[in-house]
Amino acid sequence: MKKMLQMALFSAAIGSCAPSYTPPPTLPSSIRQINTPAETQQWLETVLTYEYDQNLYGEDDFWAPCALTYQHKKGDCEDYAICAAAILREDVERGYIITVHNPETEIGHAVFAYRLGGKWGITSNNNNEFRSSEYQNLHDVVLSSLGEKYTEYSIYGYEGVDLINGNSSLEYKMKLIGRYQLR
Repeated sequence: MKKMLQMALFSAAIGSCAPSYTPPPTLPSSIRQINTPAETQQWLETVLTYEYDQNLYGEDDFWAPCALTYQHKKGDCEDYAICAAAILREDVERGYIITVHNPETEIGHAVFAYRLGGKWGITSNNNNEFRSSEYQNLHDVVLSSLGEKYTEYSIYGYEGVDLINGNSSLEYKMKLIGRYQLR
């Protein structure tokens, strides 16, 4: 998977026709050695810096493909979640992009939820929200990680979506699976 990810990024850099951004560099060879959520969490924390979409793209919300996030070495919570999904795509049993929201405070956030060994965990741009795969179901891991600040969550599937290449937002390419209350 890691070699395919690196080759895809290289192909995107070579084969893209007049992209609106500089073609991204290839990911470091160390990414091929990443195959656990904990290693992915650590890699993302080391490589990426949090930055608002408005500052990076001039838009309020832009779900960047992993290569674009890596090019900038910056992104917001959705970008971290998308990169985690791209890196772990073949190393987990199932994964989803989860967005959470609190209508009273108008704050929102996104994480990558994954199932490994039949149990659920979460990676996030916030290390305090990371959960290893110890939870019996998706709702319990979302509640454990995010239940104090947020009251609602949405689950997005990314099957058939190129999480690595491109220069357009992936938000509307994701499939909304459902919206749920946390408490």
